[in-house]
Amino acid sequence: MQKLEEPSPESKFCNKVLNLDTSIRFAGILCKCGRLKAYHRKKGMIPQLNVYETKLLHREALLKAKMNRIFDKNLGKTNWSVESRDHVKWINVYHEKDIILVSTEIISNHDEIIQKIISLL
Repeated sequence: MQKLEEPSPESKFCNKVLNLDTSIRFAGILCKCGRLKAYHRKKGMIPQLNVYETKLLHREALLKAKMNRIFDKNLGKTNWSVESRDHVKWINVYHEKDIILVSTEIISNHDEIIQKIISLL
């Protein structure tokens, strides 16, 4: 009989983030090398991007995080960012060397969601 593997701490964290608010569509953790360590998607949610586009979006998030570090000396480190598009909000919360990626419905209260994510960290 095969043993079921215990979900990783990262996977458990993504699941907790996904359950913070009904407007959250996706929660993932991107490592400093741009690899998605873990993620959870809302049940029944169809991704808006294909695999290639998703990888580009992850690279963009990583590049923005690296670019933001240029201003750390004068402005302090970036804690989080929000990008609002016509069909989705994209939230990045910076934690140590990882980026917590969260996609929400456009009507979401991103401030409230960000504070809830920070409280989980």
